[in-house]
Amino acid sequence: MLGRDKIIELLKSLTREARKNGAGQAEALYVGSHGATARFANSAIIQNVKESNRTVYFRVLLDKRLGIASTNSLHLEDLRRCLKKAIDMAKQSKPLKFFDSLPGSSEYPKVKTHFPETANPTAGDKIKMLEYIFEKANKCADKSATTAGGAFSTLETEIGIVNSNGIKAYQPFTSANINLIISSASASGFASQFDRNIKNIDTDKLISTASEKVGFKKKRKLKHGKYTVLLEPPAVNEILEWLVYIGFGAEVFTDGTSFMSGNIGRKVMDKKLTIYDDGADLSGFPVPFDFEGMLKKRMDIIKNGVAKNVAYDTLLAKKCGKKTTGHALISGDIEGPFPTNVFIKEGDVTIEEMVARVERGILVTRLHYVNGLLDTKTASMTGMTRDGTFYIEDGKIKYPVKDMRFTESMLEAFSRVEAISSVRQAFPIPWSDVGASIVPALLISEFNFSD
Repeated sequence: MLGRDKIIELLKSLTREARKNGAGQAEALYVGSHGATARFANSAIIQNVKESNRTVYFRVLLDKRLGIASTNSLHLEDLRRCLKKAIDMAKQSKPLKFFDSLPGSSEYPKVKTHFPETANPTAGDKIKMLEYIFEKANKCADKSATTAGGAFSTLETEIGIVNSNGIKAYQPFTSANINLIISSASASGFASQFDRNIKNIDTDKLISTASEKVGFKKKRKLKHGKYTVLLEPPAVNEILEWLVYIGFGAEVFTDGTSFMSGNIGRKVMDKKLTIYDDGADLSGFPVPFDFEGMLKKRMDIIKNGVAKNVAYDTLLAKKCGKKTTGHALISGDIEGPFPTNVFIKEGDVTIEEMVARVERGILVTRLHYVNGLLDTKTASMTGMTRDGTFYIEDGKIKYPVKDMRFTESMLEAFSRVEAISSVRQAFPIPWSDVGASIVPALLISEFNFSD
């Protein structure tokens, strides 16, 4: 880790140099990360991977002409060459009549987002945790051989931003993420935990959660059709990722492909549902600022079922006559801004109470191979269940069922929410090293399983 002083001083010197070389305004963003992943299968570590990357992104504004360039070299000559490239690109670019300024300065709250024990775990510590999981996993099901598979990752990230309008921001982050699949000859169960601090990883809970789904007899096949479905947090998160991607960003909103387009102020989901983004919420994975240095604030996306807002960065906000919501991604991201600290508001029942409400239905642990591009205006998706799908009858889990395909409009499905769990779970997001999604379980009626 380079640290605050080195990063901020480097970026300040580069923005000053940009101004001297003709840039009207300049922004320099540093993103550095170091991660390690241990993958395991059949209760044995099969791969250890480490990856480090440091990238500096430049954005310069010259007479409303924007130039963007990046380099992963920290050698001063390479940085200057990249900066010159950004300036040259601005000179050759078409003027953006609406874009007259980069963001101005902000004050940021002090939050703890970095834990040294997570940034630098020893190989012995990680091996010890995994060997404990392997030992317990091999004994978790009566009269049935079981093994553990999955991945255990740790990540350290530094973000620094300086611009010529007074922005000066720095924040370090850490995270630990473990995905665990316990498998027998006839079934598999899934559990995961995502946390800032590796010391909070609860291996016993992970083992218990995954193993309780493998002690059943042979899976049965259910007829396709509409069922009451209990989507556990991993399944809800998979759907939410797609909702963010196809609906909650200003780029898809302005081009009219989002299900939010034309629906702001209208009811689009059940009134029980509130979805919001809040980088300042300490119950999640707080991030004080976005990738252009704008302060993070709470933004209601869906409030009591009513569509409220989508995510803007400075560029799209100025183009649309709006204000930025503080959701810029890294400069040059062609897909525009996205919410990166997304919460679904919790409910007031336990998952056990949700099961007890079901007369006939299906419990889904998680999903995969989800395609959310079937019809983005209705948020129609298809995908498969995985690692724990069960038939529920008269309020009790009866038996595991073979994996099923769903095909459903999520606007319609999320308009039939019967209950929301009081407990939520954190998951990493796919488009940023920082941030998280915090989601509950959902009980939904008449969910369509197509085959």
